[in-house]
Amino acid sequence: MTKKCIICNNEASFQIKGTADYYCKECAEENFADLDLLVKVEEEALQLKEFVEQKEKENEDEALTIIEEDDEPQRN
Repeated sequence: MTKKCIICNNEASFQIKGTADYYCKECAEENFADLDLLVKVEEEALQLKEFVEQKEKENEDEALTIIEEDDEPQRN
């Protein structure tokens, strides 16, 4: 899913951290004196991907624990 620049609707390369405001390189350079204050969209996507992968692993580990508990013999 490609993010679009809020000014010109081209593909975005930068984001204001913590907002849904995205900018292409040209619009970011025109509107901000220091691009280091913006987050690169690619970096944000990588962080989100790592978060999702971590949650998936936690869910898999939890599911395995539940299955192992169900496999234990019942004692009367």
